[in-house]
Amino acid sequence: MSLPAALRERAPRTFERARRAGAFVQRHRWSLPLSVLASISLWRLASEVQAGELAGFDAAIARGVTGWRGQIDGLMLALTTLGGWISMAVLTLAVLLALIWTQRRRAAVFMLASGAGTLVLSTLLKLIFARARPEGVAYLIDPPSSFSFPSGHAMGSMGVLASVVVVLHVSGAPRGVRLASIVVAALVAFGVGLSRVYLGVHYPSDVLGGELAAAAWVSAITGWFFPGLLPGEETQEPAAVGDGGFVDRDGPS
Repeated sequence: MSLPAALRERAPRTFERARRAGAFVQRHRWSLPLSVLASISLWRLASEVQAGELAGFDAAIARGVTGWRGQIDGLMLALTTLGGWISMAVLTLAVLLALIWTQRRRAAVFMLASGAGTLVLSTLLKLIFARARPEGVAYLIDPPSSFSFPSGHAMGSMGVLASVVVVLHVSGAPRGVRLASIVVAALVAFGVGLSRVYLGVHYPSDVLGGELAAAAWVSAITGWFFPGLLPGEETQEPAAVGDGGFVDRDGPS
């Protein structure tokens, strides 16, 4: 087969792949850019951490936060316990069982994938960057033995709570409940991250890294399971060539 003939044969397949890629990007016009932006920001932050460029930032924030020690110890301990893997696993399981009970299988798979993915991704990122914990004695708690970047508490709480918000939206919860869930999730995730700096077991950049990683993962998986959730995104995509019209896919796209 001559080279021009081979190219002519491959051209339709190449065009079809390009068309499908374009349709995918169009369909996920918000979730995909959000995930990519958060991922790029995470890697940029990580590179600055490894280069030692954030020492001043971390020290300044930590001084301000630890200056409150002795005044809000109980609140910070409660928040760090709430943001731990046990608490987040219990919350994930409770939501998962509720979704199974109400036969919302798609949302149940989303919740399971989101929670499990957050745990796996956090573990992998810690091993990749291998950042040591802050020097000095931890305040009120024993220092964890794992690496510091990104913060598992920050990532876990942000990832799980954001996933709960998504589930409430796609399940048709009342508007007041959905709005309240956004506020509560944001406040709790912020408080959990703050508690880790307060207790001296994380740098502020660790917390920021955990939140960026969670944002990247939840944005991606939300776009995969519920591409019509964000404004302007589509729930439909063109059918295969020759079928005509559109198809509405029930499963993850």
